[in-house]
Amino acid sequence: YLRYYFSCKLGSGIDDIDFNLEDFVQRVNSDLVGKVVNIASRCAGFIGKQFGGELAGSLPEPELFTEFVERGEIIAASYEQREFGKAMREIMELAGRANQYIDEHKPWVLTRKPERVDEVQEVCTQALNLFKVLVTYLKPVLPSVAARVESFLRCGELDWNNRTSALLAQRIEPFEPLMVRVESSQVDAML
Repeated sequence: YLRYYFSCKLGSGIDDIDFNLEDFVQRVNSDLVGKVVNIASRCAGFIGKQFGGELAGSLPEPELFTEFVERGEIIAASYEQREFGKAMREIMELAGRANQYIDEHKPWVLTRKPERVDEVQEVCTQALNLFKVLVTYLKPVLPSVAARVESFLRCGELDWNNRTSALLAQRIEPFEPLMVRVESSQVDAML
C-alpha cells in the first residue's frame, strides 16, 4: 500500500513528500481496491460460476485491448524518467476506462438473459485481459499483488513484453480478494 502511495507522489525532481494519512487511505481504497482489484472481483465470479473458470475464445473489443497495450509505451517512458506519479495517473486512467467498459456492458444484467449468456463470458474475458495489462504496469510497484494475480489468471509471469498476448480459451483460478480496503482504525492502530 505504501509503495503505491509513494509512487503516486514521486517525480523526477527532488521534492519532499507530504504523507497525509487521510489521503493515503482514500487513494489506496479508491485506486487500488475500488478501481484495479474491482475489475477482477466484478468479473471473475461470472467466469467461475457460469463457465467453469474458462475464458472466452476471443475478445469482443480487441481494439480496446490494443489501446491498453499501446499506452504501455507512455507508462514505460514515465517509469524510465522516474516520473512515477505520472505513470500511476496513466494506469489509473486506464483502470477507470476498464470499469467504464464493465458498466457499459453490465454482465450482471446480461446473465439474466439466457440468449445473451455468451456475451457475459466475452465481456468478462475482455475485462480480465484489461486487468492483466494493468497489473503488468503496476508490477514494479506491487510485486506481491502481481504474483497473486499471476496465480489467479494462470498466465505465467507478467512481463512487459508479454502484455500484448491476450488470455483466451483457458481456465483461471477462483477469485480470492487481492487487496482489502484500508480502514482509518487500522492506520490509527499502526501509529
